[in-house]
Amino acid sequence: MEPNRMCMVCRERKSKAELLRIVRVKGESPKLDPNQNISGRGMYLCKSSECLSQAKRRRVIERAFGCADDGGVYERLETELER
Repeated sequence: MEPNRMCMVCRERKSKAELLRIVRVKGESPKLDPNQNISGRGMYLCKSSECLSQAKRRRVIERAFGCADDGGVYERLETELER
């Protein structure tokens, strides 16, 4: 049975394969974890442009990790969704 995770924006529970994982390793800025195997504090977002735009507007990543988005994680998420 595949583990379920919750999107930080819409709060829907989905399988890990249906979500994008953003991770923050201590001392670094948040980054996209495409293989979902980097150890560190993680959060999940739906693979939808609507959830991404709401996350950007509400600053969900910055609030979840308590840091600024220095690494341009939103831009990398937008390019990932375009694929």
